[in-house]
Amino acid sequence: MTTTNFPKIDLHLHIDGSLSLPCFQTLASNVGLSMTDAQIRKAVIVSDTCQSLPEYLQCFELPTRLLQTEKALTLSTLDLIRNLEEQGLFYAELRFAPQHYTKQGLTQQQTVAAVLKGVDMAKKAGFHIRIGILLCMLVNGSPADNQETTELAVAYKDIGIAGLDLAGPESAVPMSEFQPLFHFAYQSGLPFTIHAGECGDYENISRAISFGARRIGHGCAARFSEDCMRLLEKEQTILEMCPTSNVQTKAVPTLSEHPIRMFFDRGIAVTVNTDNMTVSNTTLDKEYALLKKQFHFTDQELAKMSQTALRGTFCKL
Repeated sequence: MTTTNFPKIDLHLHIDGSLSLPCFQTLASNVGLSMTDAQIRKAVIVSDTCQSLPEYLQCFELPTRLLQTEKALTLSTLDLIRNLEEQGLFYAELRFAPQHYTKQGLTQQQTVAAVLKGVDMAKKAGFHIRIGILLCMLVNGSPADNQETTELAVAYKDIGIAGLDLAGPESAVPMSEFQPLFHFAYQSGLPFTIHAGECGDYENISRAISFGARRIGHGCAARFSEDCMRLLEKEQTILEMCPTSNVQTKAVPTLSEHPIRMFFDRGIAVTVNTDNMTVSNTTLDKEYALLKKQFHFTDQELAKMSQTALRGTFCKL
C-alpha cells in the first residue's frame, strides 16, 4: 500500500473484474470446481497480446459463471471491499450488471440485495472505506432486462444504489436506443455515468452528455474531436479514465498515446481509476505510479484529480 497526501478514490471499478485469487478459489470450490491459481490467472487476467475490447471481455466468463448465487455475490463484494480497505482507499464506487447473474434462477432484485448485503457486512466489520454501488445496463442486454435494471436502480436510489451505468461492447447497439431509459433515470433524480468513447466513437461522448450523464466511462475517443474536447471543458463532465485497461482494450494503441495528460493540461476534468483490478492486473497505486513514470504527473496533480473524483462521487460524503 502506498500512502498519499490525498484521498484515494476509484470511481470506475467492476466487481466481477476485481475478485481476488483467494476469492476465486472459494467460489470455485463452492460449485465443485477444482482450479489452480495458475489456471485462474490464465482465465481471468488479460494476456499481453489482447487486441480488442471484445477479447478483453472474454476474461469475464469465469467470474460470471461463479457469481450466480446470492452467497457468491455477497462474499465477492465483501472480499473486494476488504481488499480496497487494505489498499487504503477512502472511497470507491463498485459497479455490476444484475442481469449477468440471473442464469441460475436469481432475479435482478435478488442480485442487488446480495451485493448490498456485502456492503452492509463490510460496514459491520468496521471498515472505514466508503462505498457506492452502481447498476450497469448492458449494451448487448435485452430491452426488458435493461429497463428492469434502470427501474431497480431508481427504486434503490435512497437505500444503497448510488447510480446507473451502461457497459458492454460499445459499438454493438446505437447509444440513441438507451435515451428513454436515461431520461427516466434523469427525471427520477438518479445520477448516471455511461461507458462512452472507450473503443467507440467520440460522438457517443456527446450523446451521453446530452442525456445528462455527469460522468463518462473512459472517454478516450474525445481526443479525435476538438468539438468534443471543448464540450467536455465547457460542461466539466468528469472522465473516469483507466490507463492500463485502456491500453489493453486498445482504446489507445500504447500508453504513450493515452490522452490523460493532454486532457488534464487543457482543463478537462479527468480522474484515474482501475476498471478491473484482477483482469487488468492493476491497483490504484499502480495506476498512480504509471502516470508518474510515463507522463510525469506530480503528487499535486494527482491530488487535483482526486479532488475532481471527490466532486464527482454519486454518494454524499
